[in-house]
Amino acid sequence: MKKDKFEEMTARIISQLEKGVVPWRRTWNQIVMGAARNHFTGHVYRGINRFMLDGFEVPRFATFHQISGAGHRVKKGAKSLPIYFWKMLFFDADGKRVETKKEAEKVVPFVSEYRVFNVLDIEGFTAEMFREEKPEAIPARIGECEAILSSNQHEVAKGEPAYSPLFDKLLMPDLAEFESPEKYYHTYFHELSHWTGHSSRLNREIKNSFGSEKYSREELVAEMSASFLAAHSGIVVEDLVENTAAYLQSWINALHGDARLLMTAASAAEKAANFLLKTEAMEVEITEEMRQAA
Repeated sequence: MKKDKFEEMTARIISQLEKGVVPWRRTWNQIVMGAARNHFTGHVYRGINRFMLDGFEVPRFATFHQISGAGHRVKKGAKSLPIYFWKMLFFDADGKRVETKKEAEKVVPFVSEYRVFNVLDIEGFTAEMFREEKPEAIPARIGECEAILSSNQHEVAKGEPAYSPLFDKLLMPDLAEFESPEKYYHTYFHELSHWTGHSSRLNREIKNSFGSEKYSREELVAEMSASFLAAHSGIVVEDLVENTAAYLQSWINALHGDARLLMTAASAAEKAANFLLKTEAMEVEITEEMRQAA
């Protein structure tokens, strides 16, 4: 039986986890150029695609149509990569399509797949061509981290990293107690991402029992959101991955149990990051990207 798109992307992530790689904790590249994006349009890939396209020396991609249309050729033997876009389809009680969620009795996620090549799979393209894009100095990036924290009014007290939904309060150790400022901010972003789920904000289910399926989902949302914020701020924490057998197996078990978990968690994580960055998520971007990739 052929796997659906959710199962395909989940299988790819599980494969990385089984190799000891936690993809949502590595959103940087050898040449630091920000998030993965389309080379020709500049469109930044969003949601789960940011993790699916991570780990390339040059995080720039394009469809075969775009490459050939620009007069270039794909190297022989190069393999394309899937990117996924989804939207919600609404149906009434009779199974007919309706336009809005308010009219709907049933909501069904629909996933489209497109294929892209990394720019280094294009004949004549080399990594050196992209080295002029250099990261800013670390102090400025730390300043960006502080800007995110200060622009979101929240209560915080000293303690082991945690967020209490009951008291709507964060606990965080002092920066000096961390091995590096980068680890401090990444941890802070994780807890602040939980904070966005409060009923007065994005209203996610965050009052969950430790070890439950809903707890695992919220942890995944916070992990991904923290990675989005770290990438936005330009901080890199290469040794942050907790690749113990138990840690990795917990994610593997959660993903095996729900093929849609990756996509829904990535979507929720992006909303959390957008909330903290005061950025409005624009669903029209998905439609435009789909049009460009066709």
